[in-house]
Amino acid sequence: MTTPQQADLQGKVALITGASSGIGAALARALAGRGAQVALAARRTERVHDLANEIGQNGGQALAITADVRDEDSVKAMVQATVDRFGGIDILIPNAGLGYRASIVESDTQRWKTMLDTNVFGVLLTLKYAIPHVVARGRGDVFLLSSVAGRVVATGGAGYSATKFAVNAIGEALRQEVSRKGVRVTLLEPGVVVTEFQQVADYPPGIIESWLGEHPPIQPEDIAQAVLAVLALPPHVVVNELLIRPTGQVSP
Repeated sequence: MTTPQQADLQGKVALITGASSGIGAALARALAGRGAQVALAARRTERVHDLANEIGQNGGQALAITADVRDEDSVKAMVQATVDRFGGIDILIPNAGLGYRASIVESDTQRWKTMLDTNVFGVLLTLKYAIPHVVARGRGDVFLLSSVAGRVVATGGAGYSATKFAVNAIGEALRQEVSRKGVRVTLLEPGVVVTEFQQVADYPPGIIESWLGEHPPIQPEDIAQAVLAVLALPPHVVVNELLIRPTGQVSP
């Protein structure tokens, strides 16, 4: 029985948005732990600086960037700061996103707009300005954060699912555009991952338990391990879609 190959990311540069907590922070720690230089972008300045300091204290190299992916100038500055500091981008993870659960009739339209601007427009902006730097390396990886909600629509999830179905479409279009330029595109579709996400999204009490029963949810670190596994694949192999549910999640 052979030991699974581990990704050696020495000399690689990763740009992660939404890096101040949850999956983004777990990805930052995991990639830095394998030797990558990480640019950490988020709106919450103090948190992203604390994470960069933590990574630095553990021997890694990290750059904290205050950025709002909904703002085009902010995205441009984020990408330029990464390139200025580390010389390029090898791994791009437009992770910034948020959720909102409410029926269509009862939804707050401003929250819809904020979610669409972050989850869809923010992803497109990040790709528009960062992808040329990944392509310039001759080889790279892009991980897009979709969701089980990008495959299955649950009650109250019209707005959020719409954003994740859109991310799926963006991922497929990007794959067609860059795969022959040496860039691998992987769509991550997690099930229940317990982070601050549920509180921000106004999940009703008991909904997670109804989906999982007594079984444990996925942790952000589990998603990070899946990303490392994809990065360890031979350059000519890519996992284009990765649906990751907790073992006990029967639905959605």
